[in-house]
Amino acid sequence: MGNNFLNLALLIIFHFSMPTFSMKLTTIHTDQSVLLALKDHVIHDPENVLTTNWSASSPVCNWFGVSCGSKHRRVTALDLTGLGLVGTLPPHLGNLSFLSLLYVTNNSFYGGLPVQLSNLRRLKYLSFGNNSFNGEIPSRLGSLTELRRLFLYQNNFKGVIPFSLAYLSKLEVLYLFENQISGSIPSTIFNISSLQEIDLSYNMLSGSIPSVPRDLLLLEVIDFTSNNLTGHIPKDTFDHLPNLKELFLSFNLLSGRIPASLFKCKELQVLSLSFNQMEGSLPIEIGNLSMLQYIYIGRNHFEGEIPKQIVNLTLLMVVDCSQNNFTGECISKN
Repeated sequence: MGNNFLNLALLIIFHFSMPTFSMKLTTIHTDQSVLLALKDHVIHDPENVLTTNWSASSPVCNWFGVSCGSKHRRVTALDLTGLGLVGTLPPHLGNLSFLSLLYVTNNSFYGGLPVQLSNLRRLKYLSFGNNSFNGEIPSRLGSLTELRRLFLYQNNFKGVIPFSLAYLSKLEVLYLFENQISGSIPSTIFNISSLQEIDLSYNMLSGSIPSVPRDLLLLEVIDFTSNNLTGHIPKDTFDHLPNLKELFLSFNLLSGRIPASLFKCKELQVLSLSFNQMEGSLPIEIGNLSMLQYIYIGRNHFEGEIPKQIVNLTLLMVVDCSQNNFTGECISKN
């Protein structure tokens, strides 16, 4: 009877341990299956990295570009940067539930982004930069609430910037430059208090620059170069950007004067407003921006005298104020 009791106890333990064991086995198998599906969607692998290295005969955590967590042994990072890969992204990627980093930068992936990427709720770093992706930026990317960096630059994305990106409350860097994005800049984009850099340059954005409704103490770089932005720069924009270091607004259709609030940005190093339709004078307060190194205000309708206070900017390396209506000689450095 003792043996029967022991056998029964072992059977019960085995029964209740089966789901756990099966779940772990399935989880590991799922990660492997996802990456093999990605491999199948790659039609050109010039360095034969995936061809020779991604094999079911070796542990997935040992594959090139794959990193796994030490605790759960799940795939936490996938970095395929610069391998010259050509192909599409399968929807299976949405099943890498432990993934925190996904980089396929500097390849030739094409097609749209699978909406299943929105399932990657642990994702912190996402870069599809310098590929040939097209279609619209999925609005469901706004559900990736752990995201810190979003790089979609140098692709063929069209459509508008989804308003849902404003839900990325931990976002630090947003690079969407060199696409074919149109429409206006979402007014809510400046609600992200963690934002450090935003680059929307070389697109087809129109409308006005949205106002900044709150203090963004971490924001250092704004680049909206080469779009079709119109209207005045909001007067109070720079009241909320005390640590702004680089401002690029050249090659747009902006009008109006330089807001007085700009001269509160004591950390400003680069001021680029050239090739617009701005007017008015260059205020003497520019002499207060002691960190300025580059000033580009050429090809506008500025007038009056260049403030003498500009000579107090000891770090200044380049000044371009050409083709305006300034009286006297434009001070220039290069």
